[in-house]
Amino acid sequence: GGLGGAAGEPTGVLPRIAVIDLGMVARLTDDESSAFIGLLNAMGAGDGAAAARAVLRFSPAQAECADPDGFVREMRALFATRCRGFGTGIDFGDVLRGVLSLVREYRVTIDANYMTLVTNVLCLEGMAATLLPGYNVLDAARPLLVAHRRLPRPIFRRVVPLFAAIKRAQDRRSLRRAQREAAAGEGPRRAELRAARAEAGRASRT
Repeated sequence: GGLGGAAGEPTGVLPRIAVIDLGMVARLTDDESSAFIGLLNAMGAGDGAAAARAVLRFSPAQAECADPDGFVREMRALFATRCRGFGTGIDFGDVLRGVLSLVREYRVTIDANYMTLVTNVLCLEGMAATLLPGYNVLDAARPLLVAHRRLPRPIFRRVVPLFAAIKRAQDRRSLRRAQREAAAGEGPRRAELRAARAEAGRASRT
């Protein structure tokens, strides 16, 4: 399988979302994309109630969820402590795992496409956190999410390629910065290692 990120296509009312990771593929319909983007926008706004309503749309049948009001209430509490919105250092993976924990507790039904998508997003977020610790997945998506919320759909579809190009440029700059920082830190580490080896050599000769 391959590794990839969320990709928007200017077809339909909303961009379709396709994520590929180690052979797992999720391709969402327009309605599914709307619900998932609604969750992301709610996370960006720090709005737990809106996030809960978006998750409750992850399946047309919620017969198993006996207490949707309780789910909304607990999502509000989760967001109050761990998801305060764009620019607040949200740990995207941690919040998603918290959401999934509440989904299990309140028996909220989630269709298979969403589970595949969430699993892929968690994998990719974990990779980003390892490779670029200063990179915030949700903040990086902010321009596109704000445009989606504010622009009429026909205009949004036209500007998606532009926003995607801007985001790629930003990601490249983040990668180059991380590489420079890693290279700058490598010199002192090597010097410390040489000093430690020299000290060990002197100690062995005495």
